[in-house]
Amino acid sequence: MSPKEMNSLLLTTPRQFSQVKVEIPDIATAGADRILVRAMWASMCGSDIPFFTGNKRHIAYPLPMGAPVHECVGMVVESNSAAFKPGDHVVAIPERDGGLSEFFIGQAAKATRLPDDLDDESTCCLIQPLSTVLNAVDRLGDVSGKSVAVVGLGSIGILFCWLLRKRGAGRIVGIDPIEGRGGAAREMGASAAIPVCSHEVLHGWRQNPASWDPPEICIEAVGHQMDTLNDCLALVQQQGTVLAFGVPDHRVYAIEYETFFRKNAHLVAAVTPNWTEYLAISRDIFLGARAELRGLFTHRLPIREAGKAFTLYERHEDGILKALLDMSAW
Repeated sequence: MSPKEMNSLLLTTPRQFSQVKVEIPDIATAGADRILVRAMWASMCGSDIPFFTGNKRHIAYPLPMGAPVHECVGMVVESNSAAFKPGDHVVAIPERDGGLSEFFIGQAAKATRLPDDLDDESTCCLIQPLSTVLNAVDRLGDVSGKSVAVVGLGSIGILFCWLLRKRGAGRIVGIDPIEGRGGAAREMGASAAIPVCSHEVLHGWRQNPASWDPPEICIEAVGHQMDTLNDCLALVQQQGTVLAFGVPDHRVYAIEYETFFRKNAHLVAAVTPNWTEYLAISRDIFLGARAELRGLFTHRLPIREAGKAFTLYERHEDGILKALLDMSAW
């Protein structure tokens, strides 16, 4: 491989990565306020999985080089931004979600610097998803003492439980059919976890009104289908708030409007924070709570086994919550 070439993964068809050699991106043609980052660690988000499986109907394959990953830690090797210099270690969001490459271009506004003396930078991949959860909880306003249900206890749902507990929420109930996730949620702040799907909670409540105490806030942290948002609208109390956080795979959703209308409910969406602000806030919170949060990473694999990592995540196998990819292990 020549000095101007790098390794990258190309998702050629659903569930099929190919390792290729391509030119290292040229920061000179990338635009202003950009950084060239040598990737060190990457992790997967639930929103990456539909790209891996082919469930995003409107996209074509192959995907852009290095896609679909945006949770990345690396070192700046070139910069045309006053905010960063070569040698800085950063959490950075790659352009076009191209994090499965040895090098990637990132916008300075979508990166934050890490301390130089960290003993383990790998788990700092969590700073990016934590920033989105912080933004979402901020959109809810003061949650002190409020009852909350979190539907979906992947790593994002568990982060919601953790942050809501830190913010002083009252009873926090997690809902997820995978029992191990419920245990993790309880360890991280949930008051209780129900090991069934949200529609089963809803059916049980209709049969036995004493089986469910409607919360003031219901958080949809599943995404990628339409049903759970409607479950949240049904499960929340009168004049309650539903937070739509799970990423949609369809452009149009069939919402049970009469349920929403009759409840005088609030529906709040939360996606894409001000990255400069929230990545920095998230970094500081994460660095102060690493001992609590690092346990969300249950797997570490070399980048050459990215397909295996994605498959474990897709199928929820082997107790996976979140996987780290070692970007040096090509």
